[in-house]
Amino acid sequence: MNSLSWHLAWRYLRRHPRRKHLAFSTIVSVAGVALGVGALIIVMGVLSGLEDFIEESVITVDAPHVIMADSGSSFQMSDSLLDELEALVSTGSISPYIQGEAIIRMPSRGVDSGCRVRGVDPEREFTSGMMEDKLSYGELVLSTPEGFDCVLMGLYLAERFYHSVGDTLYLFPPKAFFSSRGHAIGKAVLSGALETGLPVNDETLAYIPLDLARRMYLPEGGYTGIKLYPAEGFSPEHTAEAAAVLLPEGVSIRTWKELNPDLAASMKLERMGAFLALLLITLVATFNIMGTIARTAIERRKDISVIKAMGGNNRLVFSIFLWEGIIVGAAGIALGFLVGLAGCWLIGDTGLLQLPDVYSFHENIPVRISIPRTAMVGLLAFVLSLTSGILPAMKAAGFDPVRGLQS
Repeated sequence: MNSLSWHLAWRYLRRHPRRKHLAFSTIVSVAGVALGVGALIIVMGVLSGLEDFIEESVITVDAPHVIMADSGSSFQMSDSLLDELEALVSTGSISPYIQGEAIIRMPSRGVDSGCRVRGVDPEREFTSGMMEDKLSYGELVLSTPEGFDCVLMGLYLAERFYHSVGDTLYLFPPKAFFSSRGHAIGKAVLSGALETGLPVNDETLAYIPLDLARRMYLPEGGYTGIKLYPAEGFSPEHTAEAAAVLLPEGVSIRTWKELNPDLAASMKLERMGAFLALLLITLVATFNIMGTIARTAIERRKDISVIKAMGGNNRLVFSIFLWEGIIVGAAGIALGFLVGLAGCWLIGDTGLLQLPDVYSFHENIPVRISIPRTAMVGLLAFVLSLTSGILPAMKAAGFDPVRGLQS
């Protein structure tokens, strides 16, 4: 029975009952599903690529997980505990840092600007190789051969100081302006500029040596945070779980999304909004499938009556028109996958579509095909196509064979 119902459904979709050519409504239905699925795959691929790029840019600065005080202030961490954290099998590297705000001033040019200062140990911070790819010009160093401290700026922040590598800069922490105790003022030489890809970092971030940052912000000792990188073969979550056991009370591990809640929320909202908007295209296409099957059922009333007169039951008739929905949906999904994957390839790999120069962080639009999301798109489109064929199939199964033969 299944073979018969499938054969009849395929025949009804291929040929119009009176005009012996391919039914135009079938072409429109398949094309509607294909366009909806293809558009969803392309948009989801672009969004996934952008998310990966943003995550990579954030992790370059903040790491997958960061150890921080629950209160948000600084915390103490002994050198022995740092060694224990770094010795964990799942830990690739750690990088403690001290962070604060400051005014950077260049007396030689009379330029100053507010910034976010981060004091790091260059031997820990720059050994992963991630920063080398982000270096726009200059050297990835925080000290000169003569022993003078250096500062590495974000690219846009360095533009305000005319990219003057080798010039002396002064860093004034807030307490230097509002306290009479004489807090340390930093002095460093501009050694280069980094382009992380995120304007929020490239416009405000400046790296200085950890010892200089401690004199400016935490002369009593401690850290603002400790970046935690997983070892090869271990997930960031596994590394965080292993490290959490060693941490003292009042100190916990946070993910990069917890440190950037607004960014994470906007990425999630953008992805959800684009998905729902394009899902409407597929939904409209499924209504078109419903109309196509309903019209086919009306045009085939005599055929239905003959089938029932020859002993066919309602289940057989129902299966015929349900198969129509399945065939149209499967054909549209298959064609949509080809359209979507081809579109992702054209956008991401051929250079046919390039970003304007203002988006200097990436030459082409980043695209990443997510197998789970792509499978979800196909499954959802198939479920909608299957659902759209149920109602007209039930209507067709309920036709009165006597009236069908009389018409």
